[in-house]
Amino acid sequence: MTDTFKDDLMSQYQGEIIGESFSSRMLELYPDPEQQYKIGLILQLETETKARLRPAMVALGMDIRELDESRAAGLEMAAGFEGKSWHEAMTLLRDLLVPYVERYTAIAQTAPSVYRELAEAMVTHEAALHRFAELEVAGETQHSTADMVAQLQYPLPGP
Repeated sequence: MTDTFKDDLMSQYQGEIIGESFSSRMLELYPDPEQQYKIGLILQLETETKARLRPAMVALGMDIRELDESRAAGLEMAAGFEGKSWHEAMTLLRDLLVPYVERYTAIAQTAPSVYRELAEAMVTHEAALHRFAELEVAGETQHSTADMVAQLQYPLPGP
C-alpha cells in the first residue's frame, strides 16, 4: 500500500469532518424548512461517508481520530457563507466543490485495486454534492437532492 493513497484517504476522511462541521453551521444560517432539509441531507451524507471510510483506514493501520483543526476548517468555510442568499450560497458551494471532484477522480484512478470501489464511491459522493448545488443554482430544485439521497443508508424524511 502506498503512502500516497493513505495520505489521500486521510485527507478525504478529514474532509468529511470538515463537511460535517460546515453543514452543521449552515443549518444555523439558513432557517427555511426546505433549506434545512437539504442541508440536513448534506450533513447526513458527510457523516455516512466518513463512516464508510473507517474500515479501510483501520485495515491500513491509520488513525481515525477526528481532528479539531478539521472541525475548525469547516466552521471557517461556513463563515464565508454568512449573509449570502441561498442562490449566492449554492453558487459558492458549486464552485468550491469543483476541485474536490477533480482531486477525488484523480485519487480513484490511481487507487490500489482493493480500494478502487471505495475511491470511486468518494467521487460519486463529491459529484452528488456538486450536482445538488448546480441544480439549486439553475433553479431546478425539485430533484436537486436525488443523487445525495440515493447514497444514504439512513435518509432523512422529507419536509
